[in-house]
Amino acid sequence: MLNSLDEMMELHWLFDMLNHIDLGLVVVDQNYKITLWNSFMENHSGKSSSIAKDQSLFNLFPEIDKEWLQRKLDNVIALRTSIFISWEQRPYLFAFKSYRPITGLADNMYQNITLRPLANADGTVKHVCIAVYDVTDTATHKQALSSANRQLEQLSKTDALTELHNRGSLEKALGIIFSAYQKKPSSTHSLVIADLDFFKKINDQYGHPIGDIVLKEVAKLMMASTRKGDFIGRYGGEEFVVLLPNTPSSGAISFCEKLRQKIEAMTIKTDKGDIKVTMSLGVAQLMEEDKTSSAWLVRADEALYKAKASGRNQTFG
Repeated sequence: MLNSLDEMMELHWLFDMLNHIDLGLVVVDQNYKITLWNSFMENHSGKSSSIAKDQSLFNLFPEIDKEWLQRKLDNVIALRTSIFISWEQRPYLFAFKSYRPITGLADNMYQNITLRPLANADGTVKHVCIAVYDVTDTATHKQALSSANRQLEQLSKTDALTELHNRGSLEKALGIIFSAYQKKPSSTHSLVIADLDFFKKINDQYGHPIGDIVLKEVAKLMMASTRKGDFIGRYGGEEFVVLLPNTPSSGAISFCEKLRQKIEAMTIKTDKGDIKVTMSLGVAQLMEEDKTSSAWLVRADEALYKAKASGRNQTFG
């Protein structure tokens, strides 16, 4: 008698733990009908066990990808092996709301899912246990970290003021194009160095905050003027670099002249009045005589110097 009471007590404890454990437990038979539905599932779905029991899982949750889950459940029964589904593969199986603090980043609960075969006393497998783990905190933290890492990576490549590529990114891009040219010298690539004329006077007359506005507005116009695949960066101060792959010097000069005219025509509005600027540009096409990417950069810089020496607001190449 004592053994019978002890067994009943253990069974009661098991059912109590089953209902209060902090994970979802669902048991379905080989026809996908629900035979067990614990308190976790009741609380998060709003569907009681009395409603869920003996219903088809797919009728109760029509939003579940039926073909996909049926295939997995059938494999669990046929192969008698468990299947694990990470939130990174599929954010959730059941579209439960994420009941997190106001600072929570997710609308729905992220879930890890385990599908386990359940053997009967005679060894047959006709049921599968679906275990649902709430991993919302882990998932949102990982996503936030990944987002922060992407932002840091972007910041390491970007000029903080103009949001153009920075000098480090420029050097990498030049190295890539230079290496490609060495393998295929018949290709044509051009480099442009551009400099705002008399920019120091703007800083001296209006102050550096206004000078920063000018740089940002010029950068926006330059970015809007480049093609997809072109590389544009801030070289330093008021100097910009534009790398034009698969473009001969004649095409680069044409690009520069259109850009120069746009900049000359633009009016930059500030709280200290309207400001007009001009730009000088130097062009160099990559040549076999350039033994390094730095030599190519030097030739573009020399062309810029000639444009300035010849009166500014012009292109030299």
